[in-house]
Amino acid sequence: MERIFLTEHIHPDAVDMLQQNFEVVQGTSTAEADIIAQAQGCSAILIRSARITEAVMEGIPTLKAVAKHGIGVDNIDVAAATRRGILVVNAPFSNINAVAEHTVALLLAAAKLIVPMDRMTREGGFKKRTQFVTCELAGKTVGLMGLGRIAALVAKKLSGFDVKILAYDPYVSQERAAELGVTLTDMDTVLRESRFISVHTPLTPETRGLIGKDAFAKMRKDAWLINASRGPVVDEAALIAALKSGEIGGAALDVFEQEPPADDNPLFSMDNVVLSPHNAALSDNALRAMAMDSAQGLADYLMGKRPQFPVNPDVLH
Repeated sequence: MERIFLTEHIHPDAVDMLQQNFEVVQGTSTAEADIIAQAQGCSAILIRSARITEAVMEGIPTLKAVAKHGIGVDNIDVAAATRRGILVVNAPFSNINAVAEHTVALLLAAAKLIVPMDRMTREGGFKKRTQFVTCELAGKTVGLMGLGRIAALVAKKLSGFDVKILAYDPYVSQERAAELGVTLTDMDTVLRESRFISVHTPLTPETRGLIGKDAFAKMRKDAWLINASRGPVVDEAALIAALKSGEIGGAALDVFEQEPPADDNPLFSMDNVVLSPHNAALSDNALRAMAMDSAQGLADYLMGKRPQFPVNPDVLH
């Protein structure tokens, strides 16, 4: 019986499914050395936040496949896996609604100043309520950096708020944008005209630091940046500087350049910042879907079937 190693805990329904045909080994640490030691003899690894480097692959000679519990595979060395004939699978549709909902929630929290008003009310400042002037979305412009699956859902969910939606994505056609009710334009136009800018790009060498000093200089002084994609897409030092100087209005973030962030991260002390701990995808439905889809990909491959979501399909050939 082949063995599948879980670096972290996943939904029990997925564990039960795997145990019908495989021995499931539950890891106790995401440290590279511990993964290598604990996954010896395993044919596949299913990860959440753990990193699978080429050293890990080299240290587990029986490894045939790696599955990502979710969409982004930036914590897997896919190129190394391909060279070694190791298949990588993910769950590209499993959490898109959860992340889209969370993105809209961050945007609304920013527009309606929910966090500072909650804090003020709890501290007995009810009489200060007139000091807060919130933003109505109707008639405002929302910019999307990237127009993939999650951004498309964000656009759909925002359509009822009577906003104008701009998007920058060099890989999307004008026809697709029109279907979504989105105006496709260049990056500078999105930065200059949007009251709210939501980041929806994967983390690649090209997108690392995409939103940095130059981008903030082009944004409106009342603009808010929303990021529930990947932290390093935004230059965090430049963001902090822009927030401190009033160059932009605020930020609503689910992700950070360094995770977990340092305890003394300046973002924690800023009133014009809304934060959540990289848990946009951790809804009840999404947790099960991510586990089931990624586990099914491993099961299919190890049982001789073509998995539904191969990341490096060249390995299949």
